[in-house]
Amino acid sequence: MRVAFVSPLPPSPTGIADYTADVIDALRGRFTIEAFHAQDAVDAARLGVPAHPQAALEERHRTQPYDAVVYQMGNGDAHAFLYDLLPRVPGLLVLHDLVLHHARARTFLDAPAVRAYAAAPHDARLRDAARVPLEAYGAELAYAYPAQAERLAAAQLGTVGDLLPYAYPLFRLPVEASRAVAVHNTFMADAVRAEVPDAVVSEVAMPIAPAEVAPARVRALRARLGLAEDALVVGAFGLMTREKRIDTTLRAVARVRAALPQVRVLLVGPVPDRGALDAAIDARGLRGVAVVTGRVPLEELPVHVAAADVVVHLRYPTARETSAALLRVLAQGRPAVVSDLENLSGLPDGTVVRADTSDEEGEVTRALLRLAESPALRARLGAAARAHVASAHSPARCLETYAAAIERAARLPAPPARPWPTHWPAPARG
Repeated sequence: MRVAFVSPLPPSPTGIADYTADVIDALRGRFTIEAFHAQDAVDAARLGVPAHPQAALEERHRTQPYDAVVYQMGNGDAHAFLYDLLPRVPGLLVLHDLVLHHARARTFLDAPAVRAYAAAPHDARLRDAARVPLEAYGAELAYAYPAQAERLAAAQLGTVGDLLPYAYPLFRLPVEASRAVAVHNTFMADAVRAEVPDAVVSEVAMPIAPAEVAPARVRALRARLGLAEDALVVGAFGLMTREKRIDTTLRAVARVRAALPQVRVLLVGPVPDRGALDAAIDARGLRGVAVVTGRVPLEELPVHVAAADVVVHLRYPTARETSAALLRVLAQGRPAVVSDLENLSGLPDGTVVRADTSDEEGEVTRALLRLAESPALRARLGAAARAHVASAHSPARCLETYAAAIERAARLPAPPARPWPTHWPAPARG
């Protein structure tokens, strides 16, 4: 089968780009794959398959139709280009986030004309100039949430904050435009079926393989980062956003220091607002205790994970995603404290420590103290976590589940005609 993958690709600084490269690597022995993107450059050596600009997809599909097209969709601006292609060349939509509202709203509300109008809402001329993108956004809200659309649009345009979109995830149109949908956890599968009852939904595994890390490399890294051999290193990995609750981790570590002065924090991942992070570190009295590396090359991530004795991986609010960053931590056998969320129910008991979100800081503090005093407990959790990922998210399991989802989507007809907003491309037929 010939398969097109449409996604951000390495070196795009998003985890889904790395994920896509790993999925392609797992599948290319079974399928003939080409990739399509909307970025200036692609790491061809990492990708290992031909890559083309997204504008070439329709023509290449007309000339020699692909058996299936796979779209990797997340709640980020790097995925905006997928929306025009989904209805034109329908395929398998892989939803990484149930919530797409934040990024989709930015497509309209960050348009220059809308930003100018938002800055001067009394100006009728600016209002008229902003009408087209505002009406398009309103039409998508009205299609997905007819009873709430007007109030949602007003709230998004007139207030500051990002919590409301979590309650109105705005995934209906992309799902309806697809032949089939794939997700990474049962919570998301159930949510998609509840919103779009005729959607064909599959669960697929992530391709996560542990890397062998020599102890000497870990010792060298800890020494380079100023982490003493007897320090208890609490790590956090991934994009350092507010939703990752990094400040909760910092507050918990500050409390733990009263009993364990040797505790340290290792923060590894892109930092969108370094000033805010540094201010949080200072506010908790952790200057000299917290080490911030920023984004590290993917091949260097395993040794950084191994340098942590315990990992804290929190999320609130949640887009109901399955975190590849968390699975990589677990694959390396690290004990982890995670938010107790429904979309993480697939992690078996005994593989992680769950923190009740209603007492997040207290739960994390107690978990860190318990794990600090019991190396045996840390070892048991790490071994169970590693075994779970090896079973549920191995490259072989990824191939098995993805192949089934792709082959299923290839057998399905194009989605039926629906009364989509007029600004959406007309759906393909046949």
